[in-house]
Amino acid sequence: MDNTNNFILQEVINDLVDSKTSLISPLMKLNYFGRLIKNQELIDFTSKEIKGYSSRDDFPEYRMASQRLIANVRGFMIEQDMEVPISMLEEPFDIGLQKMYVFDGIETIEKMAKEMLEDRSKNEIYRPIPMEMLPPIQTVIEKIVRTNSKIYIQHAKTVSNSHIFLEIQSHIRTKLLELVMEIGEKFGYNILIESFKLNSLENNQIINNIMNTTINNSGDGNILNTGDNNNISNSSKIIKNDVESLKTELRKYDIEEQDIIEIAEIVQEENLDENNNLGEKSRNWILKILDKSMQGIGKISTAVSANLLATAIKGYYGIEF
Repeated sequence: MDNTNNFILQEVINDLVDSKTSLISPLMKLNYFGRLIKNQELIDFTSKEIKGYSSRDDFPEYRMASQRLIANVRGFMIEQDMEVPISMLEEPFDIGLQKMYVFDGIETIEKMAKEMLEDRSKNEIYRPIPMEMLPPIQTVIEKIVRTNSKIYIQHAKTVSNSHIFLEIQSHIRTKLLELVMEIGEKFGYNILIESFKLNSLENNQIINNIMNTTINNSGDGNILNTGDNNNISNSSKIIKNDVESLKTELRKYDIEEQDIIEIAEIVQEENLDENNNLGEKSRNWILKILDKSMQGIGKISTAVSANLLATAIKGYYGIEF
């Protein structure tokens, strides 16, 4: 930035299009811009993304991910982990455990994403369930487990896909770029602050309207899907056991042909597990594609997400969502 007399949007754009630049930089610059023009909505949004969210009030849906409930049970001559249907829990647990909320600031999210990419064993996030929540889970277990002996729950945890840390970054980077480009088209890419303030009320309302159509309009509310503002949808037309239909779907995302051939070979030799989860090779392939997307390698669509790729691959196995 030159000084308090003008704000250069191009510097923010340069940060956003460089996938190696931390999101803290464009967020801080836009927070500074919000303070210069006294736009509280822009200040609040950037501050929360920088420092993290303190509550679920006005919590953005792109920071939520679906999660599963796993309980460790023990009985006569048996001890094992089992998945418990969250929908069978009594209120408010049936709703409260459906989603994982990522409250952390952007630097922590970037750190978690980096650790996940460096260590493939960190593909999932585990969060322990407090002891006081075990009794209602025990009730559900007694309904779904048929045995002559008593089974007791020892402990439980929720499990979420750690790809959400990549997805949050991708969402914020894409939406911020859209926001800044819209502001630039309206006010120019070198905004004169004093000139802006001459009609501050109207100009800030214009920026708020732009934010409502870019930042706040997050699509279908599932960060592991693509949202309704992108060109890619989750309604794939993949035929069970048809490799060519899978390849056709993946080509829509601009994934490189050699990577498409690789996953085509993987799905023909690797099966889903008993819980319809993807095998290790398929999961590693998804990680590789997301890593390429984050680094700007190739022409992979920015709308590509972990869930989108997993849905496409599971479509080959005949699993519909």
